[in-house]
Amino acid sequence: MDRRFNPLNPAEELQARRRLSEELVADPALPVPAVIRKIRTTLRLTIAEYARLCGVSARTLQDIEREVSSPTLVTADKLLKPMGLTVGAVQRKKKA
Repeated sequence: MDRRFNPLNPAEELQARRRLSEELVADPALPVPAVIRKIRTTLRLTIAEYARLCGVSARTLQDIEREVSSPTLVTADKLLKPMGLTVGAVQRKKKA
């Protein structure tokens, strides 16, 4: 747990996860690095904690969040798994 925050009680954590899920469903075209960062910060985890939870290195997670590198599909899937998400494709919105 990121020490900058007070811990959430179970009801608050469930509510935060539901809000996050609704936000992600509302914007399916959000880039993968932004989704991953949003998940991690909503869960109030440090980069090291989230990386350990997902089974990737902290450096890999940091580079993906900063958009220095792109994740492989396997890595992206690991990083989305804590929220019950998986990698997929969505149709791009047409520009006016």
